[in-house]
Amino acid sequence: MGTPGWLRASVLLGLWLCTLAPAWAVGKPPTENRSSIDPAVMQIDESRHLGQKLAPGVALIDESGKPLRMAEVLGKPVILVLSYYGCDGTCPTINQNLAVALEGVKRFKAGQDYRVLTVSFDRRDDPELASKFAAGLKALSPQLRDGWRFAVLQDRAEGRTEAFAQQVGFNFFWSRVDKTFLHPNVLVFLTPEGRVARYIYGTRMDARTLELALIDADWGRISDSASAVFDMITGACFSYNFSEGRYQPNYALFAGLGALAFGLGLISLGLLGYRRKLGRRPVHAH
Repeated sequence: MGTPGWLRASVLLGLWLCTLAPAWAVGKPPTENRSSIDPAVMQIDESRHLGQKLAPGVALIDESGKPLRMAEVLGKPVILVLSYYGCDGTCPTINQNLAVALEGVKRFKAGQDYRVLTVSFDRRDDPELASKFAAGLKALSPQLRDGWRFAVLQDRAEGRTEAFAQQVGFNFFWSRVDKTFLHPNVLVFLTPEGRVARYIYGTRMDARTLELALIDADWGRISDSASAVFDMITGACFSYNFSEGRYQPNYALFAGLGALAFGLGLISLGLLGYRRKLGRRPVHAH
């Protein structure tokens, strides 16, 4: 005797529901699934986003569960780090290396002269995960901790994290094959008004580069007036090389100053020679 049709349909329906159960338990990844990603789509269009202003009203929640507005973080230069707290690779690395490099920045103090803000772009992250992520950064000293916040967006509905990240040109994608996010490793330096001033790429960084980027972000205002002139001179003497991703001496400025000094020297020598020539002229008696 054959199996009744209704029984076969019930078994098939049960098997189909079982295959869906793991997906419901894990939850949908926060971004579009892709098996292969063109690295070019993750590149930041700096010409478009430098000078772009972040919305100051963005609502965040910090690692202690307290509400935090973007406007509360601004008012000083900000180093913005976009990460996700479930990462076990480059995200903790870039935050850890930033903490180590900032320990070498002696002229500017975190919290007093600038602030650091790490924000998750994974809408599954919450303040508890942010707190665990911060606790795992062994190089985060109490001095840095005072000026560094770890946060998630208050509204983490689908598309909200993407919209926030794209304000600074930051693109990220979920890799179905690797089970991880693909994203650029970058520090975004913001002016006190919240405008993008500089991007520094890579997980390796040094204190001098961070100092120069902070000066770029505020053009000498992050320190007291006694050293502001020095910061302005330093900012003028170094320029950011986009192709190499590092600061280097401003050779064009030095060449211009050299040409100006040479020209002034020639003029001075000409005037000096002319005065001497006048001094040697004989005086005729009338």
